[in-house]
Amino acid sequence: MNNKIKGVLGVLIAILMVCSCAEEDEYLKFTEGGEILYTGKMDSVTVFSGRNRVQLKALLSADPKVTSYRVYWANRTDSIVFPVDPNRTNDTIIQIIDNLPENIYNFEIRTLDDQGNTSIPVFETGRVYGDRYSSSLRNRPIAESALRGDSVVIDFVESDLTSGIFTTELEYTDNNGIMNSIVVPVDSTNLVLRNFESGEFFRYRSGFKPDSTSIDNFYTPYDTIVPILPLTEAPYLENRSAPFAISDDSGQRYSTPSNWVHNAAALIYQGSYGNVDKQSANRMNIVTGYGGVPDLVNAKLFQRLNLESGTYTYTFVSQAGNWNLNDKLYVLAALGTELPDVDDIETSAQTLAFERVANGIGQTNNFTYTMSFTLTETTQVAVGLVASNVPGTSRYMPVNSFSLTKE
Repeated sequence: MNNKIKGVLGVLIAILMVCSCAEEDEYLKFTEGGEILYTGKMDSVTVFSGRNRVQLKALLSADPKVTSYRVYWANRTDSIVFPVDPNRTNDTIIQIIDNLPENIYNFEIRTLDDQGNTSIPVFETGRVYGDRYSSSLRNRPIAESALRGDSVVIDFVESDLTSGIFTTELEYTDNNGIMNSIVVPVDSTNLVLRNFESGEFFRYRSGFKPDSTSIDNFYTPYDTIVPILPLTEAPYLENRSAPFAISDDSGQRYSTPSNWVHNAAALIYQGSYGNVDKQSANRMNIVTGYGGVPDLVNAKLFQRLNLESGTYTYTFVSQAGNWNLNDKLYVLAALGTELPDVDDIETSAQTLAFERVANGIGQTNNFTYTMSFTLTETTQVAVGLVASNVPGTSRYMPVNSFSLTKE
């Protein structure tokens, strides 16, 4: 019995001695054929996911014999060899492996020397994303996109951050022909698009990062949206009386009134600002020829409305000015989302109602212009004024108020 115990102990001691030797030198292996040298293995291996590719990041061994490394996957049925720069000054390697089908992969990495000796393997798992993942993505929902004046107000649904969404990108061409690109943060739910051309569209897409290690971002296809004009309710017109609120302040005498759509000709000051006159108690001033303000040529100032059926009365009140019947200054309501050109107002089928403005010089009383129109169904309407002065003349007319009422 003692001899048997001694025999077992002897075997165990021999096994422990072999294991100890293997731990002390992982580069040596003893076989019946003799000694085989192992190259230094990779260290700190990380596999980053991507679109039909992965990125391998690791530390090379300091072993000077290493001349390349091989990466295996798909149960060693696929592999690729990468050379190692013999003059390397940095032991960190960053390598892309591309053209990989969408899947989860178990990678095996071994270094090699020029004699074909390899290191012991290092195993790491990586994930590849592709069309299957892309097709599962959904663009961030929009609760509402409403056309208000020459702006669009967009309300986004709150983002589900667990989906990997990290951004929303939006594009539109404004009424100056300028392409605008906007990045909407994931924690933002409201956006306003300025100088938006009625009847035009914006498009947007959402970006996703499938996991924290991904080197690629994924995007949904663009969705195209034509904003609608919401049903307008009383009192219908916004920013409708003096003192008029300002949306774009020039820092000088004239600035742009908020909620009013301007064509380029109506931006009277420096070609960029509207007609709120700070020297006239923030009244609008239909002015030209004074202070370097150029002639008004088919200048349009209006609001867009979506009105239910019914009969409406549009009233315009101004102070005395010096516009006369040689000029063309109209207050009007018209079908659609734009006012007709000044020369067409009196004959256009688009015009619902109009009054031609002619104030008397030197008169101090207010002037009131009233007109009515009837809609038989819910209709988009533009309400405001259009002006062209006799070229080279100086004109002014402070505006007290605009109003729209329904019978």
